[in-house]
Amino acid sequence: MKHLGDITKINGAEIPPVDCVTGGSPCQDLSVAGKRAGLDGERSGLFMEQIRIVKEMRKKEIENGRSAKLVRPRWMVWENVPGAFSSNGGKDFQAVLTEIARIVSPECPDVPMPKDGKWSKAGCLYDELGRWSIAWRVHDAQFWGVPQRRKRISLVADFAGMCAPEVLFERKGLSRDTEQGGAQREETAIETGKDADLAISIQGNTIDRDAKQNGIGISENISHTLNSTDRHGVMVLNDQGCSVMDVFDNVTGTLRAQDHGHNPFVIGFKSGQGAKAGGIGAQEECSPTISAVASGTNQVPAVLAPDVAHSLKAKANCDFREDSETYPVQNGVVRRLTPLECERLQGYPDGWTDIGEWVDTKGKKQKEADSPRYKALGNSIAIPFWFYLLRRISATYERPATLGSLFDGIGGFPLCWERCNGKGTAIWASEIEEFPIAVTKKHFPEEEL
Repeated sequence: MKHLGDITKINGAEIPPVDCVTGGSPCQDLSVAGKRAGLDGERSGLFMEQIRIVKEMRKKEIENGRSAKLVRPRWMVWENVPGAFSSNGGKDFQAVLTEIARIVSPECPDVPMPKDGKWSKAGCLYDELGRWSIAWRVHDAQFWGVPQRRKRISLVADFAGMCAPEVLFERKGLSRDTEQGGAQREETAIETGKDADLAISIQGNTIDRDAKQNGIGISENISHTLNSTDRHGVMVLNDQGCSVMDVFDNVTGTLRAQDHGHNPFVIGFKSGQGAKAGGIGAQEECSPTISAVASGTNQVPAVLAPDVAHSLKAKANCDFREDSETYPVQNGVVRRLTPLECERLQGYPDGWTDIGEWVDTKGKKQKEADSPRYKALGNSIAIPFWFYLLRRISATYERPATLGSLFDGIGGFPLCWERCNGKGTAIWASEIEEFPIAVTKKHFPEEEL
């Protein structure tokens, strides 16, 4: 990867053209937590530099004889905080949409403001001639597996067609063309009309289905279906006839509605070993299952194994003080998350920002510290959603597509892109913060173009 440095000094016509340009222009002037200076702010105003670079690159491509879908970049991605919708009374987001539309259509008038002055959290614009399309939405990283609520605007522009909404949104059916239902079933569950109360599946034992008692029949490999009566059975598969819980190799007791002194457990003993019918035996690396009624002993699930951490708890009130860092609350105070935990909260690989001592762009050596890691991670993207989105853009090509990343942060966009398209497909990046530059250079070493 080529590291281009200061974005204000980049000429889009002189750097390698790429299929997609991503950018998350600094949000400090747009965030509700910031000064709300908007696009006129020193930081957020750098969005216009992204627009300039894309225009310069596309102009050079057209001069070189390319047209339509072959002009690069075809795609532009922009990420920012939801505060961009309301910044400067909504006019800043209006300016964002207008400037992106004018990349292909310089004559495009200002995009009109919504009638109520409030931008929708999801929407799209397109050229009536089909030359370009823009789509945006607010996504929340928690719905892509990230353990935090992190809402961000994701905007996609297709400068060669109408694919932006198709990339950003998923449709299960078209207008007047409902989604096809599931496959047609050949038959219903076995004779539900006659034996709606068929009950239990037992391996190795078959009881005549016609010999029913209390409305419950038993048959091999047939599972009980919930019915309108209250005679539902749950059978434990062991040789004690489901009245006594025994311990067997690789057999797990079933959690019961009533406790008869038989505690459910998960233990890998062979028959005859350990405790039976009320007690819970213990074996290394085996944990009992939580019982609804604490009538036996050893009711707290525990893994008796060395070097195995217990679950994260809300308070540090157990006997194991040497691993107290697993508790978020200590002495009534919520402890600070570690940089490693912040990396995981954002979906980065462990140790992504742990680069030790590093050298800035002026050649000055910087000591290892947590502060720049916290700042960089807080300003960065949550990886899982962006991997999902960039994979959808990449799928529009029948070849590995290429990326140029502006306001790169700590290499989040290139990380996602190369997972989709392979190593070396993230061609260049630009950043304005020293520590993020160092992180990106570590994971995407400098290469001459």
